Amino acid sequence: MTTSSKSWLASHKRVSRRRFLAGTAAGAGAATLIACGGGSSDGGGGAQTINIDPSGVRKAGNVVYAKDNWKLADETKAGVPGGILTRRNEQDLTESMDPNFATQGRGDRFTDFGYEYLVIPNRGPGIDPNSSEGQELRPHLARSYEASNGGLTYTFKLRPNVKFHPIEPVNARVMDIDDWRTTYERYVDVSVNRAAFLEVVDKAEFPDATTMVLKLNEPYAPFLARMWDYNFAFKIIPKELNADPILLGTQMIGTSWRMVDKVAPSLTWEFKKWDEYWAGKPFIDRWHWPLITEDSNAYAQFIAQNVIGFTPEARDALRLRADAPESIMIANEIVNWTVNRGNFGKIDAATSPWKDPRVRIALHKIMPWDAYQELQSNVVAFRAAGVEPELAYTTHLPWNEAYFLDPRKNELGEASQNYMYDVAEAKKLMDAAGFPDGIEIDYYARTTGANDELATVHLDEWAKSGIVNANRINVTPQVYGDKVVATAEFKGVQYPAGSSGTDVDYLLYRNYHSNGPPNPWIGDLADKTLDSLVVAQRTEPDWNKRVAILKDIQRHVAKTFPLLPGPHRFSTWTFEWPWLHNVNQPFTNRSWLQDSWLNWLDPNMPKRNG
Repeated sequence: MTTSSKSWLASHKRVSRRRFLAGTAAGAGAATLIACGGGSSDGGGGAQTINIDPSGVRKAGNVVYAKDNWKLADETKAGVPGGILTRRNEQDLTESMDPNFATQGRGDRFTDFGYEYLVIPNRGPGIDPNSSEGQELRPHLARSYEASNGGLTYTFKLRPNVKFHPIEPVNARVMDIDDWRTTYERYVDVSVNRAAFLEVVDKAEFPDATTMVLKLNEPYAPFLARMWDYNFAFKIIPKELNADPILLGTQMIGTSWRMVDKVAPSLTWEFKKWDEYWAGKPFIDRWHWPLITEDSNAYAQFIAQNVIGFTPEARDALRLRADAPESIMIANEIVNWTVNRGNFGKIDAATSPWKDPRVRIALHKIMPWDAYQELQSNVVAFRAAGVEPELAYTTHLPWNEAYFLDPRKNELGEASQNYMYDVAEAKKLMDAAGFPDGIEIDYYARTTGANDELATVHLDEWAKSGIVNANRINVTPQVYGDKVVATAEFKGVQYPAGSSGTDVDYLLYRNYHSNGPPNPWIGDLADKTLDSLVVAQRTEPDWNKRVAILKDIQRHVAKTFPLLPGPHRFSTWTFEWPWLHNVNQPFTNRSWLQDSWLNWLDPNMPKRNG
């Protein structure tokens, strides 16, 4: 196996090229990581011992894992009304407030504050998210739902007495079936996400004043799971706004427990409680999201207790732990329905060197993702301090315990080796594919982004291998989203980024099926076997049988590499002051999973009322 030089990560802010790798001669994961940020109380590099609270109780000084929140007790009866919850907002709203036109994620997240879905995940105290009960969907703005006709028909019943916010022209009136009908009609007419929805849904019928019936084109196993996915489903909008797109783009009037009070561009978002929220009166009075773009400023605001939480880079977490020992240190749960991946572009795909799977596998094998994970997660330093971060291995399918096959355990058989870092073997593959001198490839990335370092590292390692000459092409976030991620209208490979969706089918049908907009392997290049497997998993209603198909998909793509798996994942660390209670309650949206109308603030919270 080829040894890496010590000159990796030239542009790294904290770890010099020399200090990163003492060598990867032992293969993936053999990096000697220098723990930066330290763990001593003075912020130096001394040892720090941290004791994890095995009960997971969120009290001052404890270290807890968000994945275990469901084990916490219900604190609703002890709730204390009042207070202002202030969180950091990292990015301004630059899009319309119309949920139908959100393309950058920020718009989706903002509208999650005000609008709600028909169903939500079944979450709450005592409900294990990985159990069969946790896999179910809970009726929300729909008071009930029913599947029939072999999974071709879904009937949703209107929840009575749900009021919209008391803002003109809606003025707190009760939601009715025309709100559902006009929301559906406008969604399928103009939404940027309508294509995926209409691949599945044939039509909607509204037979009476309390019923909506969705007729599917074919059985779709993850349909309900995706009915709270903003890349697929709609949030209910009042008919007055559906009839006035200009007003909808500038005013949010939904049914959520929070309603807009102030949106000041480049400054803040502020929300106030809706006392007549249909599920119950919220405890908290207000939610403030000041725009704090710089980490150094956010850090200072957290230490001053002006914001409730802060998420540092993993390399700085132990330092912050020393600086804020009375805060709660939380290992954020790794989402198990997405992966990091880089798609290939459609332009000239049929004549490119990377049309050969051996070239694609070689491109993956010359990047030591294990070593990069060790650096980014700071795992060595955390273990020395007595804390075990969660680490997730990236292949082609999400790191989901129900179906994930681990190549490190040889669970993909001989093809497991295709995921392992091995430059010498990559050179053999490239030679066998007819490219003994390597290849040239364009590498598309955004002009701005928090992960610019990743692109630099990725290209540095490719260049060092001697078999890839990559030309980085920067494009604006809008072009990146529209042309690179959404439709693959480019030549080369995409910077590895996270997929989306609330079910693995979003990844599979978009990125692996030949009908998927960003899939370049179409026409004569289409993989008919993979197409069949993708269709089979999305139409199989039995979860256990679907799991078996998902495993077959992993075995297949481990040999063909239709896209490039990106960096491995790990638990980030959020530090919070111990003021927020009832964190394990149901959430109504996908983007801000930490908040519920049943949250409440400790009466001893400093600056509780601002």
